Amino acid sequence: MNKKTILIALLAIGVGTTMAQTKVTGNVVNERGETVEYVSIGFEEDSVGVISDAKGHFELTIPKGRKEDLSFTHVSYLPATVPYQEYANGKDLTVVLKDKVVELSEVVVGKKNKPKTIAGKGVIFPGGAVGYGGKDAHGSPDAPEVGITFSCNKDYVISDILLKVAGCTFKQCTVSFNLYEKQDGKYVNILQKPIYEIVKQTDGKYVMDVRPEETLVLKRKKHYYLSIRVVDNDGDGYLYLKASLQKGLYRREVKGKQKTYPISPAITVKGYELD
Repeated sequence: MNKKTILIALLAIGVGTTMAQTKVTGNVVNERGETVEYVSIGFEEDSVGVISDAKGHFELTIPKGRKEDLSFTHVSYLPATVPYQEYANGKDLTVVLKDKVVELSEVVVGKKNKPKTIAGKGVIFPGGAVGYGGKDAHGSPDAPEVGITFSCNKDYVISDILLKVAGCTFKQCTVSFNLYEKQDGKYVNILQKPIYEIVKQTDGKYVMDVRPEETLVLKRKKHYYLSIRVVDNDGDGYLYLKASLQKGLYRREVKGKQKTYPISPAITVKGYELD
């Protein structure tokens, strides 16, 4: 892929340090003893963090002198913390996440309703792409979510999330999609279960059409953030996404740090207007 087409600096993923460190390893499970994949683990307002692998295992290197609680977050579970005293000795941890209880509301969609474009009407930048990846991309402390922010003038239920892929040099990678609602100034994930999609190696361009299994309701006058994140990968490489001239938000899930840019990955959200 021509480097000149990249409009935003590549989000290099894989950061090391030579300071004296504590290595923490362990596994994340739910209350039924089942492993929990792709859990975000780290410190609040910091660059130290990692993502558990597909089997719930994680390894985290912590700089000397750090004594804060470790945070564990996942879409389907309540957040959990592990105090410094429990991980300071470097022994393997087993972290148990409790299920998140969500009340489901009844949704009625008009029979003659057709999907409408709710968000993602930005102009595609000709020849432009956003690169996401790098060596050892999985589990990076600097792996951010990238996506678009939007609001609705009516109530909708999402039918499709369209992502314009420009190429992938990984053998394959796993991308997670997250949907947040802004509540009291903070983005709160409103998914009940994760949305994962596999992207295989390709030098071609195509549109990924994601159709959520759960009912995702968007409410009028509410503000939302739809993001993507590479959570696993096979081999070194990059995922290239078409660039769109609409406001993009780059955010680190555990740490909460975020930045806005005038360019974002080309993501479109479609849905049915509610009766």
